[in-house]
Amino acid sequence: MGLTTDLNGARHAYGLCFVRAPWAYFTRLPLNQQWGDGWERVPYEKHAGPPYDDAAQQILTVAFDGPLLPPDAGYDGQARSVNEINRGEAPWLRTQNFISNAPVRIAAGVSLERFVELVELAGGRVFAPLGWGALRLEPNDVS
Repeated sequence: MGLTTDLNGARHAYGLCFVRAPWAYFTRLPLNQQWGDGWERVPYEKHAGPPYDDAAQQILTVAFDGPLLPPDAGYDGQARSVNEINRGEAPWLRTQNFISNAPVRIAAGVSLERFVELVELAGGRVFAPLGWGALRLEPNDVS
């Protein structure tokens, strides 16, 4: 049995700001205003913690699976911080480059709706928390 989640209230309100498989974290803040422990340190996979959640409904977390690689999986041989990834220096998730298929790249700031589309395009799935029905998103409820 599967459940379908209505993303209407959240699909464009949140942008991807952190990934630690199987979790993807989305923020309602601009990426340069979202922060977490060790986000300035390299390599992020050893030093960074999840994003701070200082306001109601600031962070939305979803689980995902699929053949997606994180930035530390040999993207270009360079270790990165969360801040560098969030500035676009590497995608948060990507597929292997195959000759017959175009690679899928999931960059920081991507909307929740686009994240779901790209994970499914890569052959994966996204799992939303059951409490999403309680989300009441107002345009300016995060300072």
